[in-house]
Amino acid sequence: MVEDEFLTQHEVSSFENYHGTVNAPVQSYWVIENSNPSRPAMSRMRETSERVQRLIKHAVETKTRLRAIGSVWSFSDVFAAEGGWMLATDRLNYIFKVTPSSLASNFFGSSRELIFAQAGAFISEINRKIETPSHDQALRTSGASNGQTIAGALATGTHGSATGVGALQSQVAGLQIITAESNLWLEHPARPTMNVDFARKLGAKLVRDELLFEAALVNLGALGFVHSVVLRTTGRYLLKSYRQNMLLSQVRRAINTLDFSNLNLPEADTDPYFFQVVIDPGGADSDVYVTTRYKICSPPSYKPDYKLESGHQLNNDLPGIVGELIENLPSVGPPVVSALLKTRQKPIDSEPKTPGETYDRTSGRKGVLGAALGVPIRYSGRAVDIARKAIADEFGPIILALRFVQKTPGLLSFTRFDPTCVLDLDGLNTSSARSVIERTMSLLDEAGIPYTQHWGKIHDLTPIRLERAYGSRIGLWKSARELLLPNSIEREVFANEMLGKLGLS
Repeated sequence: MVEDEFLTQHEVSSFENYHGTVNAPVQSYWVIENSNPSRPAMSRMRETSERVQRLIKHAVETKTRLRAIGSVWSFSDVFAAEGGWMLATDRLNYIFKVTPSSLASNFFGSSRELIFAQAGAFISEINRKIETPSHDQALRTSGASNGQTIAGALATGTHGSATGVGALQSQVAGLQIITAESNLWLEHPARPTMNVDFARKLGAKLVRDELLFEAALVNLGALGFVHSVVLRTTGRYLLKSYRQNMLLSQVRRAINTLDFSNLNLPEADTDPYFFQVVIDPGGADSDVYVTTRYKICSPPSYKPDYKLESGHQLNNDLPGIVGELIENLPSVGPPVVSALLKTRQKPIDSEPKTPGETYDRTSGRKGVLGAALGVPIRYSGRAVDIARKAIADEFGPIILALRFVQKTPGLLSFTRFDPTCVLDLDGLNTSSARSVIERTMSLLDEAGIPYTQHWGKIHDLTPIRLERAYGSRIGLWKSARELLLPNSIEREVFANEMLGKLGLS
């Protein structure tokens, strides 16, 4: 018997993502939850692992695709299980502190730095757990909003927002993967963290293997079911945020080098912890809106207030801003986008807030889309010029923004350059906006500029573009997939059309 009161099947004919950019035909929608949602316990984690494994075995027996979903925040079809089953994980949100007795004998650090989270825990829930005065920790980085589950954010390569830190994958110390025949706790052999007893409580086998760990960090939902993860956090800090209006010519050196010495920033003696440039799509030397955030120590008594709509006020979530243009379709083009930016990207000088407060508000809506390209930082300026040309050629409703991320572990991490400039193209879900995205990539191809694409956003990946982006990493990732899923039928269970098109399944 596959179903029970904590694992239920619901017949549906299609499934749509959060933003409405993908609608996939499916057979069923499965919902799984812990046996006691309000009382986290390792014994219940093990029970849930057994339910997941039972469902995977059923999928293998019936040769049915199975894809886990969290908040379905991705713009792309990476989550889709065409003709198969979707498994909703957002009720699997246990979060635990790590005790010293669970640590490997040669772990370098303190158990206080570690947080153990189940797959469906939202970034916002993790922030609320660790940013209290008593726990006094914080994530080193997070995306521009907090609507993702931790497993979904990792699986798609979600990038961070700190100039000196890698993307979310750089915080992972270990993770649990369940397949039809195995339950594994994976770690990097050079960074042992948890011990055998910890894995045993999960019903898992502790495996320290570099190839498997590096593949699993950006797993695309194709290596098995990621059930839990241990994150290495840092001491709690606050972010002091500013925004200034500048010209593109003023910031060109900084975006190509992260050298801020000639840029008139609010705190001239300190490099910003976060640096974002939002670019007006029109004009010869167009306006840019520069957001900087500076890291300061958090007073021990500071109490976060997550009711503040700080994320909306600071305009972290650009698709949420551009969504305001929906009412003006179909006449929206770069001039209208420029006018919106002038009203929504005004100067700010905010009170310091924790990362969880700063990125607390999510404002996505149907009708918007986003793409994100990773380029080596030395090509940042050229990539901006190419994207602006694409907007002019296609007259699409797109906002350009740049963020910067250090090289990130993970075979298929799209923030793989040292460091990576992330070029965000956020706009309305229109044919002209999609044409801008494709035109940008075509022009980058013609210019010979290397780039990667965010797996969870709108992309135009092809086998050729994939090979250019990742080279030998693709073969290594596929080798890890065969080791984790030696049964070819099970590999097909965890596949989908996107993976097949790219030769990854």
